[in-house]
Amino acid sequence: MWHMYKPWVVVLFLTVLAGYGEWWLYDFGKLSGAEELKSLRAEHAELRRHYRDLNKKNISLRERNTILESSSQVDQQAARDIQEELASLQEELQAAREEVEFYRGIMAPGDVASGLRIHRFELTPGLQSGDYHYDLVLTQRKHNDRIVTGLVEWRIIGNNGDETRELKLSDVTRPEVDHLDFQFRYFQHLTGIINLPEGFRAREVVLSVKVTGKDPVEPIEQSFEWPVTGF
Repeated sequence: MWHMYKPWVVVLFLTVLAGYGEWWLYDFGKLSGAEELKSLRAEHAELRRHYRDLNKKNISLRERNTILESSSQVDQQAARDIQEELASLQEELQAAREEVEFYRGIMAPGDVASGLRIHRFELTPGLQSGDYHYDLVLTQRKHNDRIVTGLVEWRIIGNNGDETRELKLSDVTRPEVDHLDFQFRYFQHLTGIINLPEGFRAREVVLSVKVTGKDPVEPIEQSFEWPVTGF
């Protein structure tokens, strides 16, 4: 008689096993997200401490600079050194302030719009002619309880002589890359180098961020002017 019931037992076993597997994956995802958020909060706290230290140093330097400027026996070289250090500190302070705001926006976005966003995109000329370093940061605000996966496509619009031309990412990468892949919960930093063909003068780049997966999401398209220094 056992052979009559064995298939039902197998089906029941597989059903229970599948249910347990789904529960385990869900629980694992929650634990992974909690650990990642804990790491982000720790990094945010460290940045805030660094920002406070920089601010204190900035105030101290300003006070020293004021004393030197008002002194009748002012040391001109010392004053210049202080001013240079103060300018450098101001840049570092601004960078730290931006980083603090960046992490704060991810963990406690407040009234900002939810969803996937291009947080930053920068292009800087490289050492070789036509080379550019790109720095792209993608973020997911509010609804970051799950990992988002997708790709970024490029359209570089410019001129080759009098002719308007449009290049894809595969036209400016070696080895050729059709698009940039991403997979993250809170944010992802994508960097690399592209090389424009000789004689091509870029005007702008259009980035199209597309989410892949089960849930349909409207692609994000954003245009950025090409840096003038690269012409």
